[in-house]
Amino acid sequence: MKRIKIVSVVIALLLAAIISGCIVHEEVSPDEKADKNVLLIFSYHPEHPWVIEETRGVEDIFKGKGVETEKFYLDTKRKTSAEWKKKVSEDAVKKIAEFKPDLVIVFDDNACELVAMKYAGKTLPFVFCGMNGDPEDYGFPAENIAGVVERHHFEETIDLLKQLVPDVKKAAIITDNSSTSRRFVTRIEKTALPVEICEIYTTDDFDAWKAEVKELQSEVDAIGLFVYHTIKDPEKDREVSLPPEDVLNWTLKNSKLPEFAFFDFTVKGGALCGVTLSGYEQGKAAAEIAITILEGKEPADIPIQCPEKGNPIVNERRADELNITVPTDIIKEVEQIGSGDWEKG
Repeated sequence: MKRIKIVSVVIALLLAAIISGCIVHEEVSPDEKADKNVLLIFSYHPEHPWVIEETRGVEDIFKGKGVETEKFYLDTKRKTSAEWKKKVSEDAVKKIAEFKPDLVIVFDDNACELVAMKYAGKTLPFVFCGMNGDPEDYGFPAENIAGVVERHHFEETIDLLKQLVPDVKKAAIITDNSSTSRRFVTRIEKTALPVEICEIYTTDDFDAWKAEVKELQSEVDAIGLFVYHTIKDPEKDREVSLPPEDVLNWTLKNSKLPEFAFFDFTVKGGALCGVTLSGYEQGKAAAEIAITILEGKEPADIPIQCPEKGNPIVNERRADELNITVPTDIIKEVEQIGSGDWEKG
């Protein structure tokens, strides 16, 4: 009984630390020497699947390197108001002053905009990753800032979709109305694709999202899902976003069209297919740059990187639901998500 009580207290304290300050502290192991301190500033919240993978990539590179980290979460997917962004960006600046890191890694566009831009041209080195926008949008690269951009595999994803569903000629893309989505829309509108994209629909209203999905059933041959993390229920709290899995699950249950996606968590969450990006690879690349800087290289001497490899994934369970046969040659070339790898809810 005593052991159970101790464990419960520890868990409670850890949860309290995350909730109260959006901060998580990582100690190096007793066998390691904490030569350098690195602050990790995430645009989103700890449970976001992209954040989990980014974190895993960073930790795999930092392991055994004598790096002590702390994590700070801006939480700008669940809380999207201008007031929140102003407050949490100020809190991040205070955290930098308190922690006095040797280097800061910022993850995704909001952290670049809300935090890293304030330090461009200063002495504290920064590394960014997961950037959908153009570095120039934020005044990067700067003499103290290097990093990794995120570029989606538009053509490859559509090619994979057409291998599964050759008759697809018209498609629409639906996404939330976040800053991430706006940058995505700007980029995809400039891209020539092997199908007609007749509409790119953005909204943060769940009722509008539902209506659009239902309307598209008779208008297109496939639906592209980008992100759905700032969708809000007008009958509930308009300041806090719905759990993204709720939005995805509703969409899958109420659509009979094949879906294509650009993130692995969407296909693993139930969508049909995509040549997807990996948060793990983004985090890994950022940590590798950070190590190089901590070892003495100037950020200005490091070119901006863009991991080119995409991960093709097909969700077999969704294919079965849509009566789509996955060709044998595709099975050999892609990662397959089976019936036990995801839960629709």
